[in-house]
Amino acid sequence: MSLSEIACEILDLFRETHRRPGARITIATLDHRFGTDPAVAVAIAELRDAGFLITPDAETVELTTKGFDATQGGSYHPEDD
Repeated sequence: MSLSEIACEILDLFRETHRRPGARITIATLDHRFGTDPAVAVAIAELRDAGFLITPDAETVELTTKGFDATQGGSYHPEDD
């Protein structure tokens, strides 16, 4: 699976700071880290559609078990395809 660069960076952030399924990051944290670029919202939707994240509310993203497994193996980076 090939994800956008920003989507990969979001998963990298989870891998670096939240090392468990069910970990949550606020949208404000993502905005602080990546800016308020609309591409961040697109990347979140991309990760949600791929099953790596869920969006329990409008202000939070949560790492799924599938997302956690991907962060452990790094299998989401485009160069892995």
